[in-house]
Order: sequence, then C-alpha cells, then structure tokens
Amino acid sequence: MEKAVKNKVCASCSGEFSVFEEDLKFYEKMEVPEPTWCPSCRAMRRLAFRNERHLYHRKCDLSGKEMLSVFSPDKPVKVYLQSEWWSDKWDALDYGRDFDFSRGFFEQFHELLLDVPQMNVIGENNENSDYCNLTANCKNCYLVFESSNNEDCFYGYWLQKCLGCVDTSFSHECQYCYEVDNCYGCYNLKWSQNCVNSSDSAFLRDCVGCKNCLFCMNLRHKEYFIFNIQYSREEYERILKEYNLETFEGVEMMKKEFETFRLKQPHRGSEFIQTENCTGEYINQSKDCFWCFHAHEAEDCRYGEHVWRDSKSNMDVSTVGRGAERCYEAINTGIGSSFMRFTNQCWSGCSDLTYCSNCFSSQNCFGCVGLRHGEFCILNKQYSKEEYFEMLTRIIEHMRRPSYNSSASTSSAVEWGEFFPMEISLFEYFETPAAEQYPMENTHREFVDKPYKIISQEKAFYEKMGIPEPKKCPEQRHLDRMNLRNPHKLWNRKCDKCSAEIWSSFSPNRPEIVYCEKCYLEIVN
Repeated sequence: MEKAVKNKVCASCSGEFSVFEEDLKFYEKMEVPEPTWCPSCRAMRRLAFRNERHLYHRKCDLSGKEMLSVFSPDKPVKVYLQSEWWSDKWDALDYGRDFDFSRGFFEQFHELLLDVPQMNVIGENNENSDYCNLTANCKNCYLVFESSNNEDCFYGYWLQKCLGCVDTSFSHECQYCYEVDNCYGCYNLKWSQNCVNSSDSAFLRDCVGCKNCLFCMNLRHKEYFIFNIQYSREEYERILKEYNLETFEGVEMMKKEFETFRLKQPHRGSEFIQTENCTGEYINQSKDCFWCFHAHEAEDCRYGEHVWRDSKSNMDVSTVGRGAERCYEAINTGIGSSFMRFTNQCWSGCSDLTYCSNCFSSQNCFGCVGLRHGEFCILNKQYSKEEYFEMLTRIIEHMRRPSYNSSASTSSAVEWGEFFPMEISLFEYFETPAAEQYPMENTHREFVDKPYKIISQEKAFYEKMGIPEPKKCPEQRHLDRMNLRNPHKLWNRKCDKCSAEIWSSFSPNRPEIVYCEKCYLEIVN
C-alpha cells in the first residue's frame, strides 16, 4: 500500500484526505497546485457537468428542426443538431471576447458557455438508434447510453460489442442477457452480476465458466448447480420449473432468497480481472491504477472512474480513454488527446487545452468552447503564439489571487487549480451521473410511478426469454442496478479470514463477508 505524504482537510465536505508521493509528482508534471477537495468531491464536481441518460424534445436553434436533446427546452443555451453543429454554417470564433481582468475567470467562462451552441446528443455511425446518447457503431438500439458496437440492445449503459441484451450495464461481448451488470462473454444470463463466460443461467454472482446454474456464487466451471449444490440434469430442470421465474411474483421471491444466500458467502475485496498493482473496484486488464473505479485497459491512472481503452498517466478523470494521456481533472476526454487540464468533452487529438469545453482537434487553447481545429485561442478569441502565452501567464496569475465575482453563484476564493464550479454546469444535478454516486438531499428522484412504454421489440424479447414484463420504468431499473454496485469509495479494512489489511469498496460496517484476494482465490480455485 502507498503511504501518505500528508493529510489535508477537504474544502468542500471538511473530511480528511491523503496526498501521496505519486500525486505530488503528477501535480508537478502537470504544472498545477495540489487540490483543495478530496477525491470523492472532485469526482462529484466533474460528473455534475455531464448528462448521459436524460433526453428531451426540443427544436434546433439553427434550423428549427425537431430533435432529441440532453438539454431540456427550458435550458438557456443554444442547441444544434449534431450534424448541423459539425457543419460550416457557424464558427465558434465568432463568439470570441477579450478577457476582463477586473472579473473572475469562471464568471466570464460561464457567459461564453451559455452563448456558444451545444450539440443535442453525441453519436457516431449509428443505425436506427435515435433514442441514444454517447454511442458509436450501434444498430437497432433504444435508450442505450455510453456504449459502442452493439446491436438490438435496449435500456443499456456502458455496453461494448453486445447483442440482444436488455437492462444490462457495464458488460462486454454478451448476448441475450437480461438484468446483468459487469459481465463479460456471457450468453442467456439473467439477474446476475460480476460473471465471465457463463450461460443459460440466472441469479449468479462472481461466477466464471458456469452453465445451467441457479442462485450460485463464487463458482468456477460448474453445471447444474443450485445454491452452490450439484444436481443431476433431470433434478435441475425439475427444480427450475418450481421457481416460476416466468412470473413477476416468482422472480421477486427468489431475489429475496438469493440476497439471503449472498450475504452468507465470501465476497471478493475488489472486482479485478487480469490486473497488476491496482487499487479500486471493477478493474479489468489494467496496470498500476490507484483509487480507480471501472477501469479497462488502463495504465498508471489515479483517482479515476471510467478510465478505459489505453488510458495512460491520467489523474482525477471521468470517462477518459482511447489513447488519452496526461489528463488532469477532465471528463469525457480522449481519442489521442494529451496534456489536458480542467476539460469537459474535448476529443480527437487535442493537446495542451486548459479550462476548455466541447473542443475538438485543437491545441494550445485556454477557456474556450466549441472550437474545431483551434490554436492559440483564449475565450474563443484568436491570438498570435507570442500573444497567447503572454496572456496565458497573466490570466493564470490573475486566477491565483482570491476572486470576488459580481455573480455570487460563481465566486471562488482561488480559481486556478480547481475544476469548473458546479454552479455553472448546464445541467440540473439530478440529470447527471453525480446524483447516482453522490446523492444530495432533494436531488434523488424516484421513477417507479413514471409512465413508460414497452416497445414491440422489447415485448418479443420477454416472450422469447420467458421473462415477466417489468413493473418499473427503465430509469428506475437503471438506478436499481446501479445500487447493486459498490460505491466509488474505498475503505481500509481487514480480510475476514486472515485479517490482512486491504483496500475495499465494502465498508467495514456492511454485513458482507469480505476476503482479500489471496483468501478469495483459495476458495474458488
């Protein structure tokens, strides 16, 4: 375990947090001061700038066409259809303005953010998948978010290369699965979590290579097991019919029984697959990642969630990958981008961007919004190379001093080194993933009674799979799945078998039996 160099008090929640030697090295490399907020509060602040799942009907502010958008009609922003946003019908440099040294930076950036057009949704190379956001290469998908290369999937989140999956999240290369989370290479799996290469089963947790199993946990390469007990094929099929899993009542009853069974079984301290020297939760094929949650093919990342696909040497990031390197306090940043500081939704070969949002293929820009192929710009105003660096030095020095803006909602003691304040986000807190991980009073919304429809393809899926129709709306079903996942937080606790100290996302106050990796592998191998 890394040892803390110093402890600090969070300026947001007043909780104590540690600073490690590797943290200090990264701050020096990125030329930023130490953070004043703890890792959880920093993540909450970033996530409050992203609406992934809430879609609204509104008109395009350029063409007047009806469209779906992540911005509700009452939001005071210009919103363009994605195809029109990328067109040559407008130029982000037309919104450029001088920096006012008598005012704070965040206040001026907020004004620019409200003026420059935003994209309605984000998607690329999708077919018959209009009701989706943050998707690429999807076909015949409906209400699928933050996903790519899927077909015939409905109500999904973080799906990759899946086929015919419904109400599924954080899963890869799965087919015809229902209500599963964090599964890889599974087929015809239902109501399950943390499984790999398992099929024709239901109510599994932490199982690998299992087939025809029910209500099992921590099994490896088993068949015809029920509650971890071996049966013959005939006995298994007879008992399966008795559970009435084709009925809503049968499913709800067995959910309760499986939960009772689960609490009696050992739990892995952290869900890791093929990792080396990692600390966090839900990490797969990654190396040297510290305090990361949901990492896939990442290396040398710290304090991140959703670091994936060749994400390297990044810190305090959310959804950063695909060749992203040396990013700090960034959200939704990647595709070959590097040296990014305090950025939101900046992709495609960007470099040396600071305090920018929605910029693409740009470099050496500060405080810009909506640029494409921009360089040496500040607040969307073009400068020469010499003018840019001279202004940049002056602005950073200005941000280092206490600032008292005319707008109380954007005031900040010191601006330099802090991510954008949540008050200038274009979304309501409940619309963002921050509300799922860090619920605040009066921001959590129950969706059980919200009207919803069952589309024809979905109905056909339930009939084919022998599954009862759900009695909750898709959004509440999503929240229920997210509540099954452990929080993005770690506790120092002891293994319940050998008493070794471990970092785990299971709080010591929770009822689960938690084992360190060594003890866990002894019981499953």
